[in-house]
Amino acid sequence: MTTCDALQRWFRLPERLVIFTFGLLLSKGMMTYVLANLMTFLTDFWNLNLKEAAAIVNLQEGLRNMLQILVALCIDACLGYRWMLILSSVLYSTGLGLLAFSVPQYFFKNEKVCPLEKVQCFKKLKHTPFWEGLALLIAGGAAQVIPLYSLSFEQTKVVRVPEHCEATKLKVACCLCKVRIGGWRQLQQRIIRWFCIGFMMLGTITSVYGFISFKRKWHQRFLISAIAIVIGLLWFLCGFPFYGPRRLQPSPLSTMLSALIAAARKRHLNCGGNLEQLHRGNAEETLLLTDHLKWLNKAAVKESLADDNLTMEEKRWRLCTVNEVEQTKLLLNIIPMSATFILYGMVKSLGNSFFVEQANSMRGGIPIVVFQMIKGFSKGLVKSGYKMVFEKRIRRIKRQYSDGVKIGIGMLASIICCAAASSVESQRLKALSKEGLSNDPNATAPITAFWLVLPFFFLGAMEGLAGDGIQDFFGHYAPDSRRYGPVFTSSLTGFGTVLNIGFLSFLDYYSKSRYSVSWLGDNINQSRLDYIYRAYTMVALFNCFLYAYVSYQYSYDNIIGRPEEEEEIPFLEVKEEETAAGDQQNSQGQVNVELHPIPVR
Repeated sequence: MTTCDALQRWFRLPERLVIFTFGLLLSKGMMTYVLANLMTFLTDFWNLNLKEAAAIVNLQEGLRNMLQILVALCIDACLGYRWMLILSSVLYSTGLGLLAFSVPQYFFKNEKVCPLEKVQCFKKLKHTPFWEGLALLIAGGAAQVIPLYSLSFEQTKVVRVPEHCEATKLKVACCLCKVRIGGWRQLQQRIIRWFCIGFMMLGTITSVYGFISFKRKWHQRFLISAIAIVIGLLWFLCGFPFYGPRRLQPSPLSTMLSALIAAARKRHLNCGGNLEQLHRGNAEETLLLTDHLKWLNKAAVKESLADDNLTMEEKRWRLCTVNEVEQTKLLLNIIPMSATFILYGMVKSLGNSFFVEQANSMRGGIPIVVFQMIKGFSKGLVKSGYKMVFEKRIRRIKRQYSDGVKIGIGMLASIICCAAASSVESQRLKALSKEGLSNDPNATAPITAFWLVLPFFFLGAMEGLAGDGIQDFFGHYAPDSRRYGPVFTSSLTGFGTVLNIGFLSFLDYYSKSRYSVSWLGDNINQSRLDYIYRAYTMVALFNCFLYAYVSYQYSYDNIIGRPEEEEEIPFLEVKEEETAAGDQQNSQGQVNVELHPIPVR
């Protein structure tokens, strides 16, 4: 057996191929605090005013999340996971490279900060590669999330050991051990999954160290991150030949569009005598049409016997199966609930914009990454605490309400987060006023930055409860949720972040017309962020009541199941050779085991 054949045989299991994604996972961790602190780069180094910098940061983060739904459609329709990951890495690294050469020192004779007025600095920024780099960064960031997760963590999900799998003797390296094949594979998956987490944590630690070491050197931050992605991509390409054939599959969103168009084309059809002529995908499909959203049922009704002879392309926009119609109804049912999740994205965006500016303008010199680590710690702590204290008890009473309760508690945390941020900002402005520094744009408030621990803690609690609950909600009630649950969550979060730009513009217009002074000044010391946070608190409170009403009216009877239960991960197939030699070996307590490959996209 040649070395190539031996490698092909060893990499036949999908979890072993995860090794080739370790480099990209490391670079993903390194990017954690680079993009989260883009606000500092724009305000402190390019000298942009607060409103412009917040708009750029929110636009970048919002579009990066919203485009994930288009990426998912593209993966299912043509590219697949591997090619999408390669394309995203190229776009990501190129965008970071352009950002590395958009720092002020390349345009102002080695000046590290833009020396012009704020308006002139913004005009100068237009003539740098910043905007091209930002566009590539948005596209690359959106395209990387889904394929990287699917080719790494998704392949290491621990499968259940089949009941028929018994203990057997298997040669592992030079030892002949008595193991259960399923148990052996579970152990292997867990080990590789821990390696994935370890590489991401190593990248995050490297990012924290680099953020502190290169405190005022954004060129190095961007460039090192770009180089790390390129090295990770080269390592991933080394494993490209070992992947199986690409598998393309239909998307629930394209299915919904087909059903809506088919129902619209048959809107004048009288279904009275045609309800028995339903189109089913196969003879085993026994699903019945429900009375809810009855107008969609026409999409599954055959207009004539000639419809059976239509090609797949002709049927796509004229005739749908009963299963496709019911999937469309499930997607339309979750729209009212989804509308109440938008505010989650609006509040979450504050952590990467105004919270960063507050931390940089308070005494102590505490790096913003410390607060972002506190946010991550509280996210994990609250999520684990909810699972231990509430989740099991709620499921014991009524399983399907667990997600709704988790989201509701997360929304209450968003109210506390905004109220705490408003209180901290009021204290900061009072401290500046006492020292007579209110009109100084570069003044640092004489209060410790540790006041921000509470807002960041509740921001993390909101992400751990509401964010995780929203993803679980889509996992239970959206069709094909194993692939599209996280995508729907990210897209809604991105939409809320982009909507934040309009909300801030409204507050700016309202404050100018009502008080003749804008709440969003050129810098944080000339702004009234405490009033802005109060506006967010009131909107979050209203949204909490709206969510309570909509969730009370929502029907929880359409639960599909957990994402991991929707489609069982293919298990390692084990066969015994029925030969005379095999019988002789069986009599000695040994079995020849044949391992069959599982295709990976």
